[in-house]
Amino acid sequence: MLGSLLRRGIIIILAMTSAFAADLLHKHKPVLCVGENSSISQLQGQGKRSPFVNKRSERAYRSDKVFTVQGVVTKLKSGRNAGFFMQQTTATTLSLASTGIFVSTAEIANIKRDSSVCVTGFVEEYYGMTRLQVTADITILDSTVDSAVRVQPTNIMVATADANFSDTLERYEGMQVRLVNITDMRVTKPLYYDRRWQNYTMILSHQQINIHPNTMAFPGSIHADQQALENKQRRLYLQLAAGRSLTSDLDYMRVNDRVSGIVGVLDFSYGEFRLLADNALAQTQFQHRRDRQSLAPRTGAHLRIASFNLLNYFNRAAGGDNNPLRQNRGATTLSALRNQEIQLRDTIVALDADFIGLMEMENNGFGQNSAIRRLLDLVNQAIQDPSKHYVMVKPRKSDLHQGRYLGTGAITVAGFYRPTQLKLVNTRVIQLPIQRSMLGNAYHRPALTPTFIRVSDNHRQSKRLTISVNHFKSKGSKCAEDKQRAAMLKKLKRKRNKSQQSLRAWQQAKRTLAQDRQGHCAQFRTTAASVLAQALASESGSKIILGDLNSYPKEDPLLVLTDYDLARYAYYKIVHSGYNYLGKTLLNAKTNIGFGYHDPFVNQPETGWTYSFKALGRLDYILLSPDLLSSLVTQKIWHINAAESYVVNNSRQSNRNQEINNSRVGVGVGDAVGAMRNMASVFSSSDHEPLFIELK
Repeated sequence: MLGSLLRRGIIIILAMTSAFAADLLHKHKPVLCVGENSSISQLQGQGKRSPFVNKRSERAYRSDKVFTVQGVVTKLKSGRNAGFFMQQTTATTLSLASTGIFVSTAEIANIKRDSSVCVTGFVEEYYGMTRLQVTADITILDSTVDSAVRVQPTNIMVATADANFSDTLERYEGMQVRLVNITDMRVTKPLYYDRRWQNYTMILSHQQINIHPNTMAFPGSIHADQQALENKQRRLYLQLAAGRSLTSDLDYMRVNDRVSGIVGVLDFSYGEFRLLADNALAQTQFQHRRDRQSLAPRTGAHLRIASFNLLNYFNRAAGGDNNPLRQNRGATTLSALRNQEIQLRDTIVALDADFIGLMEMENNGFGQNSAIRRLLDLVNQAIQDPSKHYVMVKPRKSDLHQGRYLGTGAITVAGFYRPTQLKLVNTRVIQLPIQRSMLGNAYHRPALTPTFIRVSDNHRQSKRLTISVNHFKSKGSKCAEDKQRAAMLKKLKRKRNKSQQSLRAWQQAKRTLAQDRQGHCAQFRTTAASVLAQALASESGSKIILGDLNSYPKEDPLLVLTDYDLARYAYYKIVHSGYNYLGKTLLNAKTNIGFGYHDPFVNQPETGWTYSFKALGRLDYILLSPDLLSSLVTQKIWHINAAESYVVNNSRQSNRNQEINNSRVGVGVGDAVGAMRNMASVFSSSDHEPLFIELK
């Protein structure tokens, strides 16, 4: 009996052991990608579109059949257009095809990076991005990836078959890649916070920085179109995965730095290639090609005139008076205000100009609690030599809105001058057009226009110098013409499917309006330029127009102020706004010839820029009347703001409060030793570069 029980127990134990062993074998048996019928590289193909997405079929943007592929997950993407990137680890015979692809699915909760997966779906061309649209459950083949099959980043290399760098990037679409020195990527816009994408972004370009098309060519011209196309073909957006923690190892970065060592997955959305970075940024990844430079101490007795946009200097946080709109566009805490004004103060002191025109000053009067008074006092306190102290240009009370404000907006223009160099004769306020329309109103800041006599001129000559400080309407918000065009496009778009003629009309209108690239309110700014120049024509003596004109060098407002000639440029006609008023008078402006001012910074595209958007360009000017050309001895744009990253510089206290080691600073010929002393805070003091000229 006991022997029988023992035999049964042994049989049961053996059976359980066998079952357990079988279960273990089953669990460790590799899961197959059932139905696999293609590879990722075959789906991508060697062109811009997948070979399985036929334009001539009914499904112009989707394959006619379903494909099953396998690969390793390289990156997850949540939020809108959620999914993940995957990449094949097997060899491919298609040398110019990408081995990565984006999988569009909201079901990513169980997907992990470095997992092997099997995906079934249609191939789609989604606004230029080749992707898989999932049609069945995703099979996770293995979530414990061996290092032997883990995807390693591929270095981006230009092939002889690539017509341009955009074609190069197409070959890596969806792949995990690395920027290396030979890729030769340059910083066109340093690290900034992109509100639309809610992440930190940098704009890179291949082999050279991108310059705005309207810098050297007329808006809408063949040359401008070609420049815009080349910019796009060179451009690559670098998007960081997280916030400032990724920049903690950075000292600084500058425009035209060569970038290498950054790893990420290459995405394509909204018409642009985007590198979704994996790793934190470090200083070793940025090779400075144009290092920081100091301003050499002034020599000689030349007259220096400067222009500087302050980037919304408001003193509300320190108890400043209200502006007409009761807005605060600047610092919201006393600490932030103090940091900002230290930077602005040090920049103005370093510029050492005899006259400086300032933009984006809070428009809260000229009293003790005004922004202009506060900044003026800070600047003078930092200047030891009393002969170099400044005085503000203050208009007559009758020229001020409500007897107090220069204009009706939250910001205004201002001017500081040295009485030891310039004797103020009078101050004029030139009112610029107001746009009145059923679609809404728009304004320019009034032009602050003082007239001086140089103290060194020996008053018997009494040669007058009039300087007009301006800040034209921005390119951002729309004016009446822009709203009309937008309404027309919307109407044509609704009708585009009614007939081929309607479709062509919509496409033609869209192309025509897109080619100009002057931004919003170009016609409004053009009329302002004409009104300003006509008003200055009544002033005797020499004249200077300076400030932020919100126009690139070959755009209509600058052509009006400089060398436009209808007979010479008959193919290019300047159009004014039809809704402009001066007071109650409706203007009927026309321009057949420019007013002849000279731009001393013209034809300097590689260095003559003051602002960075998608490309570098110049919005800031010091324009001279022709009689001053023989007196011009110096012109300089100081690259301390648009050339730098505001995010990086202002997240590092050491860059604001400590002295920079001169070994990190490129000191120009003739600069004194220690020329950068106490100038650390000037970098990223604004978003526009300051510029100046000198007259003998």
